[in-house]
Amino acid sequence: MAFDLLKDQIKASPVSMIVGQFMSLNKKGANLEGICPFHPDTKPSLKVNDAKGMYKCFVCGAGGDAITFVKEFKRVEYVDALRECANILGLHFEEYQKEKKKNPRVEMALRVLNASVKLYTKVATSGPHYFVDFVEKRKLNEESIDKFQIGFASGNNLLLNYLHSIPRPDGDLALQTAQDIGIIRYNENRDSHYDFYRDRVMFPIHDSGGQIRGYSSRAVLPDQNPKYLNSGESFVFDKGSILFGFHFAKNAIRQNDHVIIVEGNMDVIMMHQFGFHQTVGTMGTALSENSIRLLSNMTKNIYLGMDSDAAGKKAMQRINADFLAHGILPKYLNFIPAKDPDEFLLSEGRLALIERMEKAPILLDVLISELIPDKIPENLEHKLNTLHRAFELIAPLKEHLSASERLVDFAKTLGLKSDPASIQTSYKEFLSRQKEKISTLPERPRIQEIEENLEIQEKEARILQEETRSREHIALSKSEKLFVREVLCHPEFLTHINKDEFLATIGHDEVKRLVQWLVKIYLEIDDAEYVSIVQDELQYGGYSKEIKDIGTDALFNYGNKYNDRVITRMVKDYRLMLSMDLLKTKRKVLVERQKSSPSQQEVDLVLSEISKLDKEILNLKNTVL
Repeated sequence: MAFDLLKDQIKASPVSMIVGQFMSLNKKGANLEGICPFHPDTKPSLKVNDAKGMYKCFVCGAGGDAITFVKEFKRVEYVDALRECANILGLHFEEYQKEKKKNPRVEMALRVLNASVKLYTKVATSGPHYFVDFVEKRKLNEESIDKFQIGFASGNNLLLNYLHSIPRPDGDLALQTAQDIGIIRYNENRDSHYDFYRDRVMFPIHDSGGQIRGYSSRAVLPDQNPKYLNSGESFVFDKGSILFGFHFAKNAIRQNDHVIIVEGNMDVIMMHQFGFHQTVGTMGTALSENSIRLLSNMTKNIYLGMDSDAAGKKAMQRINADFLAHGILPKYLNFIPAKDPDEFLLSEGRLALIERMEKAPILLDVLISELIPDKIPENLEHKLNTLHRAFELIAPLKEHLSASERLVDFAKTLGLKSDPASIQTSYKEFLSRQKEKISTLPERPRIQEIEENLEIQEKEARILQEETRSREHIALSKSEKLFVREVLCHPEFLTHINKDEFLATIGHDEVKRLVQWLVKIYLEIDDAEYVSIVQDELQYGGYSKEIKDIGTDALFNYGNKYNDRVITRMVKDYRLMLSMDLLKTKRKVLVERQKSSPSQQEVDLVLSEISKLDKEILNLKNTVL
């Protein structure tokens, strides 16, 4: 797995979990606060906001994400900060192998996947019969189709034809890469390639950062098998590290402080369509250890809403046991008489599911209660066997207090007369035997290639850091500072400006670059993702400390939007202020040039230009007045 995935997992976890390892934090309103470690602080001036994933000191200006905090607090480089954060969150740093950004194979795979989703969605918008029927039958709305980029793969080798249209040598690499990731197949008998997905509804699988890594597809023709056809493992798709829909759910999980886990992409999509944006789906019948850790770090409130059939129940028990091992007791979402969340929502509606969530019992208690027979057996051996079955269910909790209490209550229900101490002793002996059965896995060898890649990463990080430090810093004007704070805190400002006209009034290169980037991405992202995406750009986009500090301050206060009348007035004000600053800066340059001019002729030319600027400045002042 790549370092960018590790960074995403760290950023998806509450920032207070990491900051709180280095300083004391106390809850105050929507934030946590503490004594700022980055300046001599006498009262709590550093605030931590888990919903926005950032910290900010409103005295010294320090701010950023969890990785930035560790980097600045321990005065270490980026890679060491990643390692420290991973250790705090229980993530295995050594497993995250660097994915080289300039690896042409990886870059091409991502290009092919991004092109494929555009092709599939374009086909879907043309309204093919089978796709329209599927959408109508499953009650999908346009918002869900657009959000999850649901498309349709036709049966005419559309993707293959596109890849053939790419000029060589990129075209050859694209075709080979598409074959390597399994989206194109090769027929040896016919010596020809073909699209792997044909006449299928396509559900892109996004990683935690929103990049498409693979597909889940649904058959629509009567004789198609299998019903679901999914991407296989490849150098860009690791099924175990991905939760379906997590990219869309991560902010809602933090805001709601709970997550709903379902199985199947349609269940996830319909849950989101009905407003349950804190929902993710398993990519199979189990969750990987990384996914368990990721969700456990984000929230301790887990709802399991798998299908109502036997397979769904088994999947829930496995996932439940994994969370129990982390000291978390998931709740059980019951959809009966419906078979899954999709069917339940369509038949019962949103309010009915909210009611079931409010009444949802702890799944472990449900499973334990199912062990109790309708008629309590008189035979002591039967009672003890039933107790031992309860041991097996509770064992993942180990010696947690909630395990002991449940066992004592269960023993009483069975009519066992043993005292609580005896029950607990018997349970500890059971755990001891279970531990002996588990063979110790050999320690994973240190792979030389990973170590070399990490060394390269560290070297590149150092070089980048030195380049940033050595870059000549030009201070922002007062107007530019106000404008950066305003446009980051109120990005709706961007929908009321003429981009080219406004950029022409900005003299500072970094401010201009930030605004250009913001204009490009603002309309393409959800409001819930805004703070996280902009924070990422500020911290890792090579901006000066001054812009980072202003930016984190703005993001910390992001939330309330201006109305159109206020924005119209402010657009005018900022355009005038920035234009005035730009003219004054040009005048200062000309004055310095005049002082160093070698001849009277050049002095006269410069003075003429200064005179013109003075007239422009005066005209602008009169406009303001």
